[in-house]
Amino acid sequence: MCRAGTDGGKPERRSRLLTIQPSHAGLMRTVLFSSLGGLALMLAPALAASNPAGPDPVTLAERLSEAKVVYYGSWRCPACQAQTRLFGEEAAPSLPYVECAKPKELPDQAKACVAADIRAYPTWILPSGERREGVQSLEELELWISQPSQP
Repeated sequence: MCRAGTDGGKPERRSRLLTIQPSHAGLMRTVLFSSLGGLALMLAPALAASNPAGPDPVTLAERLSEAKVVYYGSWRCPACQAQTRLFGEEAAPSLPYVECAKPKELPDQAKACVAADIRAYPTWILPSGERREGVQSLEELELWISQPSQP
């Protein structure tokens, strides 16, 4: 998940440094891990392949649009890229996507992100206002929109 910043919707990028010292040569190796975004990029193909009998991505994208669910994200957010990849090239254009990080090119979409109080990417919002933050599996999204709305 990427955090939305206060500087025009730009995500805040955080990294953690992990140092590993092998006991056999006294060598030090430093490995840099991106927080959650890199993990989401690595896991997206596995998530997509984990249930080949899962929801049809094209049908699910159409159902999300029909249900008036909105998917808020940023073109630079690794988690958003992973989320979109879960749907595949054929379904991605049908997603109800709003770009939050291009205020000059897409000012109406950027304003919609501010109005929706987007704090993290990706964020999915139902018409009822219920929201989900972070990468959602196709199965999770299908279950979410299939549940009767809570009053």
